[in-house]
Amino acid sequence: MTQDQLPESPRSVLTDLSGSPPKLDPDTMALLDSFFKEKAEEERRFAEIAAERAALAAARADEMKPIISPEEFRLAFGEQWQLSQFWYSDAFAERLASALNGLCEPSTKIAFLCCPTAFVGFQHFHPHANAMLMEYDERFAVLSPQQFVHYDLNEPDVFPEDLRESFDIIVADPPYLNEKTNVKLKTTVDQIIKPATGKLVMITSTIVEKIIQNLYGESPIGHLKRTAIEVEHANQLGNDFAVWGSWDGAEDFGKQ
Repeated sequence: MTQDQLPESPRSVLTDLSGSPPKLDPDTMALLDSFFKEKAEEERRFAEIAAERAALAAARADEMKPIISPEEFRLAFGEQWQLSQFWYSDAFAERLASALNGLCEPSTKIAFLCCPTAFVGFQHFHPHANAMLMEYDERFAVLSPQQFVHYDLNEPDVFPEDLRESFDIIVADPPYLNEKTNVKLKTTVDQIIKPATGKLVMITSTIVEKIIQNLYGESPIGHLKRTAIEVEHANQLGNDFAVWGSWDGAEDFGKQ
């Protein structure tokens, strides 16, 4: 996930103010203390996950084992606001994983573009050997190194050649709610999805519905249909989100 360049922070301005530095009030100090404790706990959990996954890789176990749960993921991987990261709720991650599993056969190849919580939920509840996470944030490589591909939206044509026209299903959640981001994402999707038979699952805000409908109104993806599944984020967002699918009957995707 990327990755549009952020404006540089203004340089600090030094002044000649004299006197002792201001002291923080007790409430602010308590908030800072809580923040640093949470960050320390997050780093501890991340280190544990990295060590566990490294041990599994070293053992070269052939069996596909479930990865951490969405809840464990949220505790170990803090949202990076500069990358527009917002994790799904545990309940939605599980519902989405179940709905996606209903589309899969053992041989299905499924890619998760810019949606790590969806990948974690799917691989926790329904471990799949042919699942791939394509992400900008390289922290997620520790989850399953062999199933991680570094992906930069600013370079939409850059990906391993063996992924070209290879995916039966692509799950995408564009990090930024604008046309520029969606155009870049579509550039990649068009190249890695299987022509004619591939399915796209698009998770994004309803405020860009016209943009995605215009972009995906033609082949190889086709018209997007709003599905039955409702999106939930762990931290409530101001924008309304939804899920769209590209195949006939996608309206029933996620129906209880």
